[in-house]
Amino acid sequence: MREIQELSINDEKFPEKLRKIKNPPAKLYAIGNIDLLAKPSLAIVGTRHITKYGTKNCEYFAQKMVEKDIPVVSGMAIGTDSVAHRTVLKYGGETIAVLGGGFEHIFPKENLGLFENIIQSNSLVITEYPPSVGTKSERFLERNRIVSGLSEGVLIIEAAYRSGTSVTAKLAYQQGKVVMALPGRLDNSYGVGVNKLIQEGAKLVTNIEDVLSYFPQFMYQLGKTRKEEQIILWDVKEEYQEIVKILHNQTLSVEEIVQNTREKNLRQTLHLLADMELEGIITQEIGVGYKCV
Repeated sequence: MREIQELSINDEKFPEKLRKIKNPPAKLYAIGNIDLLAKPSLAIVGTRHITKYGTKNCEYFAQKMVEKDIPVVSGMAIGTDSVAHRTVLKYGGETIAVLGGGFEHIFPKENLGLFENIIQSNSLVITEYPPSVGTKSERFLERNRIVSGLSEGVLIIEAAYRSGTSVTAKLAYQQGKVVMALPGRLDNSYGVGVNKLIQEGAKLVTNIEDVLSYFPQFMYQLGKTRKEEQIILWDVKEEYQEIVKILHNQTLSVEEIVQNTREKNLRQTLHLLADMELEGIITQEIGVGYKCV
């Protein structure tokens, strides 16, 4: 057994996001890169009985998240979870697997190889259960609150009606997370659950742009240099980049934006803000200011 790191809820490296959820885990047991716990991430979940349609789309979203340097969280079950983890590793990304038991009882056993691959790839496996604790059905449901709690939002690929995946969606809503769902096929029972979730308010997504539109923080790939944190923007015109950086995770008035620009030119800034608003990069709240979409 590899070295197991233990993080109590009061430890500095215990993820703040999990402290805030209902019934937070008192302790986490971890193997691998625990620095991933501090990075913004997205969860991909779904049925264990994933179809070809689901597999194709799960692979697409997981690959695109790797390209945007977004860690993917899932539960290392067979089906959707395994497809998500394996795709992330295939493309050199980072993933967090949350177990429903202790490290001495990896379930399912056919995922022992996946477990090892995740650790060897500088990713992370965690559980709230001590190593000797076995798996039970209720522990998989308990695990799901950690999957959603660690993530900024949850993407559901396929799900049957009233399934464990639907429970994850409910937990995510309770935690204030964005719940997204791929529209399900009408001729398959594993499309019923996701379509029901969409009817009940889950965000319908068909591509990575749909997903990222709900998370302005993922317009950035954050990378550390020795002296400073550099923000690398994707798909943003060069003339817009300064303003997008200024508006990162905050809403500012025109005057505040101008004060933070290099040129401090009101007329030029107003022209840029108007163009950016027309292109859907930023939005204006009357009486409040501008923010990234």
